[in-house]
Amino acid sequence: MKKIFIDTETTGLEPGEILQLTYCVCDINDSGEEKVSFAKNFFFAVDYIDPSAEAVHGFDIKTLKVLSNGRKFKDVAKEVAEDLNGGIFIAHNVRFDQKFITAEFNRLNNINWSPKGFFCTMEFFKSIVKATTKTGRLKNPRLEETMTFLEVNESTVLKGAKRLFNCKEVGFHDARYDVAGLVSCYYRAKKLGYDLDKAI
Repeated sequence: MKKIFIDTETTGLEPGEILQLTYCVCDINDSGEEKVSFAKNFFFAVDYIDPSAEAVHGFDIKTLKVLSNGRKFKDVAKEVAEDLNGGIFIAHNVRFDQKFITAEFNRLNNINWSPKGFFCTMEFFKSIVKATTKTGRLKNPRLEETMTFLEVNESTVLKGAKRLFNCKEVGFHDARYDVAGLVSCYYRAKKLGYDLDKAI
């Protein structure tokens, strides 16, 4: 079963555009083991970023113009659709990423993308991590809270991000780091006995 671990950084909370799209595809290899097949990271040029979104991810219009070389989502849409087709789309807050990617493809009209299914690690781990608000109410766990609960080491995730995406220093809210963290959480949870495959 092809699994696509994916994260986006966006121009705001509503579509909106994607300014960074990152994913890691894992599949069964010839030896019958589930391993990383490939990983990709794209930056996109955008004309506007909501200040609150920029405060979170730290990317501005000028920086993105350089990082993207002027590339827009439409320039890689066929490649992305091909990579996503037939796989399980896995994200931490899957509805958010699904909404933005759907909006990007809908703007293009003529490209079909059809993952086999969607799985949210945030929803799966909510009742397990039991993260709470200041008033003690159960809340959706952030990725870093999930990492802490599963004892996923941040330096290990950083090494994974560097290896997967051939990048230098990255941290939370750079999609490359978050995807590496997502992959680490998923397979760490499986090793600890959580049946994520059954949930999918």
